Amino acid sequence: MSTLTTGLVVLPEAPAIPGLAFRLFFGAADLPIIAAVMNASLAADRNGERITAEGLANTFAHPVHWDPQQDALLVEVNGTLIGYAHTEWREEDDGACLHLIHLHLAPERRGRGLELAMQRYMERRARVAAASLNGVRHLFASMVPETWHARVEMLLAQGYTPVRYFFEMQRPLDGDLPEAPLPAGLAWRPQRPEHYRAIWEAGEECFHDQWGHVALSDEDYNVWVATPDLDPSQWLVAWDGDQVAGAAINVIHKSECGERDIWGETDDLFVRRPWRRRGLGRALLVGSLHLFKARGLTTAGLGVDAENLSGALRLYESVGFRPYQRLASYRKPM
Repeated sequence: MSTLTTGLVVLPEAPAIPGLAFRLFFGAADLPIIAAVMNASLAADRNGERITAEGLANTFAHPVHWDPQQDALLVEVNGTLIGYAHTEWREEDDGACLHLIHLHLAPERRGRGLELAMQRYMERRARVAAASLNGVRHLFASMVPETWHARVEMLLAQGYTPVRYFFEMQRPLDGDLPEAPLPAGLAWRPQRPEHYRAIWEAGEECFHDQWGHVALSDEDYNVWVATPDLDPSQWLVAWDGDQVAGAAINVIHKSECGERDIWGETDDLFVRRPWRRRGLGRALLVGSLHLFKARGLTTAGLGVDAENLSGALRLYESVGFRPYQRLASYRKPM
């Protein structure tokens, strides 16, 4: 692997594709084309999320445990971007350091050897980061949908193991929706900027219970609160006096060109320990369905750990959500 003064990168595993080139991130002008290739890749895997150049600008402006100038890779054929990858590291609660490898590739370019070339480059970049993080156990990690067969096969051939499974779920919003009242003593409130930190910290407290939890920092909060499409009017937050009891952090995804809302997603749903087993999780989830329908949406979605011990999968199925995609977290010791 070598980097030229032009920003071009030579990958020894690169397949023989006419016009193929790899390069580093040049700057803000790259963001719209990165967003486009990420959206094409997500759509191929039936993921309705939509990435925007504005959202990427926030991420690149506030990198947490990665360097956009060195840890991102752009893949072009005859000057057209067809792939994008980057790596970042996170430390789990058990002390393991995960080097997350995110990879996006246009569907028509899959299965031709690019998955391996991109993954190997990201592994090399992750090793550079690991060299400055001595004293911990290092793992490569990638989250991959089952429908991306070429990447799944490549990871297995390279010694990765699936260690945890997740479902992407959706449900239609037509017909009558279920009802679920807020438990006694709790109240909904409009969210104001002075509430954002308390809501974020309540969620972080709850997510300590989740498999593979990584502690978040002030930098992570700053990235989150600066997200361009952060819209607290879509959230549902249950308060007990001045305490956050639980919340549903919802987002509304727009069409490819951004001209209309197409579906709503519950990005995070959490209930703090003192308020669990009182029906608050159901109230937050059902309330989100009603919020999405009131805004004219026809579909609601969310993601869930298939092995979540809190019973989240059963709760989601009980209000009509059904899996449409399974993903696996693949890991390999460094």
